[in-house]
Amino acid sequence: MSEKWPVQLIRLSRAFTVGAAYYSVINIPSLTSSFVAIFVALLLFDLMVSLERIRGGWEVAKNVVRIVIPHVAGTAMTLVYGLAVGCVFAVLVHLGLPVSLGAILTAGLSYSLAERVPGRTSSTVGIVGGLAVFDKTCKLAASIEFFPEVGPVVVATIYGTFSALVMGWATGLLFGGLTRLFLPRGYRTVTSAAYKQPLMLRPIQEVLDLEENDGVLLTVRVAQDAQAAGSTLEMLELDHKYGARVLRIDRGENKISLPRGDEVLQAEDVLLVYSPKSRRMEVENLFTAASSKIVYQFPQSEVESEPVQNQGE
Repeated sequence: MSEKWPVQLIRLSRAFTVGAAYYSVINIPSLTSSFVAIFVALLLFDLMVSLERIRGGWEVAKNVVRIVIPHVAGTAMTLVYGLAVGCVFAVLVHLGLPVSLGAILTAGLSYSLAERVPGRTSSTVGIVGGLAVFDKTCKLAASIEFFPEVGPVVVATIYGTFSALVMGWATGLLFGGLTRLFLPRGYRTVTSAAYKQPLMLRPIQEVLDLEENDGVLLTVRVAQDAQAAGSTLEMLELDHKYGARVLRIDRGENKISLPRGDEVLQAEDVLLVYSPKSRRMEVENLFTAASSKIVYQFPQSEVESEPVQNQGE
């Protein structure tokens, strides 16, 4: 029961944050979309609710700023890129570029640039801003007085969009911080775009930055008389010699994820190993039975089917 009321409080506060963010921007002139304010408010709300501590004076305040500022700056830069791209393609439409192509390139390029912004929480804000500017300005493309008319439209759109962004930040910080004051601990929403997913929910290639085309994941069992049995991972030098890594060790009921170098391998351990494809056999041989790798010679009696004659005979 103790875990239910905080979750219900977060849901209620989150819903109230969405409504407050929308209401705070409905009177902003030339607003591109209230979604900008709502989305940013939810991001900041989730960040505040996930804080480990909210009370503690200046140290906690500095920690809040340290967490929030990169997300705020990344979101703002995403929006700047979107608005700039929208303006550029609106001008190109005036110069003869087809409207359909301009819209496609605005959305695509806004997204592509936003993906490169460090600290960004989502590329959606940039796309919304870029398409809003493009939509309003491309309608003036046929006008002879395009540049004198489009200037005020662009300025008003940028003002409205950034105003919505600021109101969203303020709303999310306020209601997220107030909600966190009543919670016994920080709560993180897995589906939120405010932070990356936990490691166990992300693809292992993404977590470890593995090359998809050059590597393979192996599941091997350590044999009783294998070379690796009784050795530490550091002694095996998998990374140095083969470019391989042990990602997990299953030892009965015990699961060891990303084991350290001093971990001693035991017989019957089941390992999840990343190995380059070209070194796969070498890596597997470290964990298989030594007897299975012996090359038996044919019996001498079978090899010498005929006596060897002296050259002098």
